[in-house]
Amino acid sequence: MKPFDMISRIEKEFEELKKFFGFAIARKRPFCDLLERENEILLKIDMPGFSKDEVDLEIGGNYVRIRAEKKEEEKGDYIFKERVKSFYRHIELPCEIKEEEARAKLKDGVLEIIMPKKEGRKIEIE
Repeated sequence: MKPFDMISRIEKEFEELKKFFGFAIARKRPFCDLLERENEILLKIDMPGFSKDEVDLEIGGNYVRIRAEKKEEEKGDYIFKERVKSFYRHIELPCEIKEEEARAKLKDGVLEIIMPKKEGRKIEIE
């Protein structure tokens, strides 16, 4: 057996193992960074190939949900395919945010969401 044939066989076997153990699902989630600043939370999500019309974004008091789905797929016989057609991501935030003041933009394949923190209310002790 030639070295490249062996490598190809190993890669195929590894893909089957990943499917069996559920690792293929994890690969379909986009990479993201969550950054806490003094007055806001910043979330950056890699979404190469998706347009803003293909993304559904929901923000609640302490969570963000992102769903994305490609509307069309290229026709033809794929020899190799790794790009994801759709994904879902639910991210719990470290604090409450002001949903009505949140802003999002998609530029160069990165979705950036800026969410102002909700301030706690101080009360007097009786």
